[in-house]
Amino acid sequence: MTLPALRLLAASGFTPALVGKRWAEDLMAGMGWRFDPIEGSVTEDLTRIKYLAHNAGASKGLLFPNSFGSALLFKLGKLETAGLKTDMRSMLLNTGIPEPGPMHEVERFFYVVHESIKAWGVKPAFDKAPDHLNLILLKRHEAAAKNLIEQYKIPEKFALLAPIARGKHHGQPKHWQHFNELVAPLRNCGIEPIVFPSVREEALAKEACPDATILPPTTLGNFAAIAKRAQVVVANDSGVSHIAAAVGAKQITLVGVTDPKRTRPWNPDAIVLGSTGHWPSVEEVISHLPK
Repeated sequence: MTLPALRLLAASGFTPALVGKRWAEDLMAGMGWRFDPIEGSVTEDLTRIKYLAHNAGASKGLLFPNSFGSALLFKLGKLETAGLKTDMRSMLLNTGIPEPGPMHEVERFFYVVHESIKAWGVKPAFDKAPDHLNLILLKRHEAAAKNLIEQYKIPEKFALLAPIARGKHHGQPKHWQHFNELVAPLRNCGIEPIVFPSVREEALAKEACPDATILPPTTLGNFAAIAKRAQVVVANDSGVSHIAAAVGAKQITLVGVTDPKRTRPWNPDAIVLGSTGHWPSVEEVISHLPK
């Protein structure tokens, strides 16, 4: 969801150098920006930030997370840092951006970059987040998707299901509990339901959707390329929904506890079913499946 904000940064004359969780490195590889993984070790992470600041030409830091720890890491790394004034971290920021009103997370990230660029004395290249994320994938991701489809004999028409959303939101499970009931209707329409779970979700996926074709985990870049080829991606309001939106896949996102005004897929063509406090029925979801 940070892609429009990062594109604004680049279009305004800055060169993004990304730091974040290692799982994001493969997914973002096609964008052409430097990526340094954050491993969770204070000493190693600080060494990376200091290297960027002193050897790789980075002088400014821009924070998307709201955490105190991320601001402290950049402060110790001697970066001129901008970010939202949240989590009691104003004293660590060179440029504290006031918290905006209610908006989608894509717009929120975009706002942070837009206001930071102005504070740095530069005119932002544009003033509104575009309607599409337009994630760029590498050719190796596209080739891997083709190879995986051939290797596992996935039919031309397939639906990518993502039945797992780990954790809870305000104490409530974040996943719709009826994914397995979509398997038969999809197959009746000649569409094979498949699941590519993450490494830590294989057992959960088999439990949640035992009748689907469960395949071994792959990288996020490969997964995104597979999502592009699917007849539809059906997911909870989770990372998979946002990956599908990033590549413009046909998608149905199921909402029950999260706020779609903040976290719905940033894809104008996405179908979002359910609302905060009310999951969609099985019949409603089936009625929106491709025929």
